[in-house]
Amino acid sequence: MAMLLGLAVHAPLIFYFPEAASEFGIEKIEPAENWVWIMLDFITIWRMPIFFLLSGFFSVLIIQKVGLRKYTLDRFIRIGLACLFFSALFDILDGHFDLTLDHLWFLYYLFIFIIGFSLLYCFSGFQLLISKKLTIKAWLVTLLLLVLVGQLSVFVNGSLSPLLFYPPETYLDLSFGALLYYFPFYLLGSLLYSNQQMFQILDNNRLIIILGLLSIFIFTLFLYINHFMLDMNNHDFTLNQTGIDTFKHEEFKPILLIVNNVLKQINAITWIIFLISISTRYIRSNHAILKWLVELSYPIYILHLAPVTIISAELYILGLNQISIFTLSILIGFFITVILYYTTIKFTPMNWLVNGYRKSFFKIKYLNDRKDTLNQ
Repeated sequence: MAMLLGLAVHAPLIFYFPEAASEFGIEKIEPAENWVWIMLDFITIWRMPIFFLLSGFFSVLIIQKVGLRKYTLDRFIRIGLACLFFSALFDILDGHFDLTLDHLWFLYYLFIFIIGFSLLYCFSGFQLLISKKLTIKAWLVTLLLLVLVGQLSVFVNGSLSPLLFYPPETYLDLSFGALLYYFPFYLLGSLLYSNQQMFQILDNNRLIIILGLLSIFIFTLFLYINHFMLDMNNHDFTLNQTGIDTFKHEEFKPILLIVNNVLKQINAITWIIFLISISTRYIRSNHAILKWLVELSYPIYILHLAPVTIISAELYILGLNQISIFTLSILIGFFITVILYYTTIKFTPMNWLVNGYRKSFFKIKYLNDRKDTLNQ
């Protein structure tokens, strides 16, 4: 679901990122409507953190299953090489090869975390740490530390602006604040693997309702606080050696920024727990459609940006309103991306990067014969 929501995030891209609209000859495009910003706030609060948390969880699962060496090799191919290949491909297609990442920045950060985690996993002390069984009290303390590290990451990022780390444009455009913010979610996921008894606790209808209401309340409160800081979006709160850079504005209240950042991160945690609870409780089917969507999630994440953006621009030129453009861009973009997956990846060697060689339709006969010989 988090992967597929990339369609929703980028369907209104031309409205909140006018530079994208100008590439299609659209100048002075109307700004994004309020519902677009609310939707983006909601999705971006928890989407990237839950990506990294799930990645940490499945990292331990795969290491336990196949070993650290095979895990690292698999991730080097399916994350590292996939990021290099597809980012270079998209970079060439736009006519300017300048090492841009675009939406694949997540894979870049994830690969950095994978390398760091693999190195840490070589130490028995680290393995012991992430294998500890935690009580509810210990989990609350862990989540509190997560929030505190999140606030530290804002200062490391050199900005007092609301807790938002802009995606790196190129491989050289690293944000250490963003790395510090997201990596604890990755570690939290690895810790969750050894505490899977939490799933039994979360598998409760009453708790799901409470978590849902709490998440909605905190998100509403976040939006309310954020309302007072709309003017701040036009200013840069960079830090210097003495603290806050000179900023003359009578409505500037640092306490609101701190409260806003804390609420945003707490909301990320509550939505993650709530969504995991929903999944634990209700998504237990091995249905073919569910398996198909799981297969599509990664390639759609990789391929969707250009089709969705092009469709949005063309629909805007036709004179449709933002809601219609948003809806149709998602539906048509999904359809086109699925076609691209089946025609360019599914039955070609590129699928080795996306789904791995073992699961690919296209295989080299020599390698298969050699593998059968070794097995015998």
